[in-house]
Amino acid sequence: MKLVRLTILEKFRSLDEIKTNQGRENFTVIFRDDQPNEEWENFHPYCFAGLNGSGKSNVLEALSNIFYHLECCTLAQETSEFLKNDFKKELSAPVAYELEYYIIPREAEKEIENYHNVTIRKEKNAGPQIKIRALDQSNEPEFIDISGSIRSYLPELVIGYSSGENEILSLPFIKSRLLQLDEYIYHLRNRAKLVLDYKLEEKPESSLVYMDYHMSQAILLANFLLQNEDTIEPIKEQLSIEKLHSFRLVINNKLLYYADEDPELGYLLPLVEETLDKLRKCATVKFTQSSDHHNGYEYEVLDFYFDENKRTKESALKTVFKEHFKSPLQLFKAFQVLTLLNLRVVDQELKKEVYNSDSLYAMYKIPSFKEQEHIFHFNLFRLKKKNSDDKMLLKAFSDGEHQFLHTMGICMLLGDKSTLMLLDEPETHFNPEWRSEFISLLKDCLNKSGTNHLMRDILITSHSPFIISDCFPDRVIVFDKGSQPRNAQDLDIDTFGTSVNILTNKIFKRKNTIGEYSLKKLNAYRERFLKTDDVDGLIEELNTELGDSIEKVLLIKEMTDIINKR
Repeated sequence: MKLVRLTILEKFRSLDEIKTNQGRENFTVIFRDDQPNEEWENFHPYCFAGLNGSGKSNVLEALSNIFYHLECCTLAQETSEFLKNDFKKELSAPVAYELEYYIIPREAEKEIENYHNVTIRKEKNAGPQIKIRALDQSNEPEFIDISGSIRSYLPELVIGYSSGENEILSLPFIKSRLLQLDEYIYHLRNRAKLVLDYKLEEKPESSLVYMDYHMSQAILLANFLLQNEDTIEPIKEQLSIEKLHSFRLVINNKLLYYADEDPELGYLLPLVEETLDKLRKCATVKFTQSSDHHNGYEYEVLDFYFDENKRTKESALKTVFKEHFKSPLQLFKAFQVLTLLNLRVVDQELKKEVYNSDSLYAMYKIPSFKEQEHIFHFNLFRLKKKNSDDKMLLKAFSDGEHQFLHTMGICMLLGDKSTLMLLDEPETHFNPEWRSEFISLLKDCLNKSGTNHLMRDILITSHSPFIISDCFPDRVIVFDKGSQPRNAQDLDIDTFGTSVNILTNKIFKRKNTIGEYSLKKLNAYRERFLKTDDVDGLIEELNTELGDSIEKVLLIKEMTDIINKR
């Protein structure tokens, strides 16, 4: 999909009407004003730049909330108590908006001429409506109510990522996970009545995917098991991974919580039994393990080893996984659904509280529970790093390495899925080298995986001038509190290939290239210069205490110029 415009019609978080000389305007982000063309086939992410509190993250939050609400509008109400009893189409956050984008319907060939223009409008106290127009359509279509029939014109995937605990971005994704679990339980309870096969791991209803710490294993495995070596080379190179060594999957086969409350429900695993059978066939070693500490729970343990054929250099494990799973994305979704079942501990009362919440602390309401109580979890995930004989646990990765894995790894799974990626400060834990390489690496990962750039838009919020300098000026949207967001090109700010110091000055209004504390030290030397006769000694002391900077060079020049004039 390709975003065109988002207009907020009623105040949402910090996004409110903008006061101008002509009056007041609705807060609007203009992404593009051109028609579909060949340029859209190229990699051009959007970068939101500006000071803290200017509304960058609130736009990502608004978009994630909008697509969560639209998805709720298209789902069958009987699959969830929330949808059946509490959900109201006319209630959403933001309460009123207009969103316009281009999208190629899911069943159509992925070509420019198949784009459709989509406008979704929601007024306060009214349900959202949609207007769809094909490129060759001459008449202006009318708005119609949102229903399940329009799912083809919504993105197949909305991916969210935040480097910190940004609850306002993650909340709609948490709600979506619970809805997906509700749908699973509904079909499990009614499985005897179903005529068609229900394969949630292959066709999940939820399009919202939030990348958090627990997704690291699934992302890494999906890529290392089913991608070719050239595709995963950026991950191996940047994370210094020589190869994966082994991992374990643990499945809890006991009748769990729902069995006592609803005997008709029984096990939670039947609808993913086909996936479990595939995993069993791929396992190197299989055994069962009992626990006397948890009411006799019995665990099925599957161990996997990445042995390598010395002649073909192909892992036998990769070969057998390729026989049972069609794509890396299919395997990732299978792991995702199995992990989803761990949320069974969230009871109906707590679900209702989360569903109806707009709290910034909703995630903390979800209880944490011991690994032994999981229906499914990864364990003993080991890999071999380059230039080391040790087998390192994935948990030992740094925050920056996990962050790299989230953002780069998920890009390799997308293929030609219509996708909106919302990345909130994805580089915060990166070292300076990775920050300077982020956009280049993102492009490399997408291209190596055979991605179709016609099918996605990527929005990145960032305070890093390195990232801004790798984005074109018509793709850098500058946020300034109290003003409409504008792209850097309209503001006559060159960004692509521009020095980070210049960008820091023009976009973040920061002229200094050193920190505030060291700047105060520098100014103290300026004051001492006016009172001393030993200028050479002062300059020597200045050079000893402070490192090289433009500010220091200018101060020394200022001193010497004054001396020469005396």
